[in-house]
Amino acid sequence: MTTTTRAYRIDVEFFSGGDLFASDTISFHIEDGADVWIAAYLAAEASTYFNLRIPDLSYSFSFVPSFPDDPAPTSPAGGLKPVCRDCGCDMLARDSSARWDVQRQAWAISDVYDCTFCDLCNAESDDLARWVPENDLTPFDRFAAALADALSSPELAFDSMFHLFCVDHALAHTVEDARTEWIEAVTQRSSANGVDRLHGREGDHA
Repeated sequence: MTTTTRAYRIDVEFFSGGDLFASDTISFHIEDGADVWIAAYLAAEASTYFNLRIPDLSYSFSFVPSFPDDPAPTSPAGGLKPVCRDCGCDMLARDSSARWDVQRQAWAISDVYDCTFCDLCNAESDDLARWVPENDLTPFDRFAAALADALSSPELAFDSMFHLFCVDHALAHTVEDARTEWIEAVTQRSSANGVDRLHGREGDHA
């Protein structure tokens, strides 16, 4: 089966502290059906001018039509975020190094290393991240929402202990199993707190 690809070009401007310091025209190819905006962001960040050692680095780009009648792709609503290729989680991290900036009197990131780590499934790879629209729900988001719904407690979405519980259970448990374990954990915690309070009252009367 033949794969159809499309060619695009972007004009990219790079800024340091809001001041233009370089411009570049970059060509790239994508398969039909792939997200052209994600490919464009990746192409821009592959430029030699995209260097995180540059203070307050930012960039903008626009598409160069292949023909006079070709419209630019429709801009996506919002930004992008990286998610894990293995589990779909957006809790990704990269190691970096920082140097002291005397003029700004602050630590400034000087390098970001290629290897990406996933806090949920512990995967690590130089190409672990794939880019999706920032409002996309991850499998972890859907698991946490379904569990809060099963517990009839939507306010748990803002509970840090519940978040940690979901981190431990999202990959290896069903929502129903996790619901049972959460109820048991809360019951045990409530019983322990009740004993502590009882002991405190007894101490007051001793």
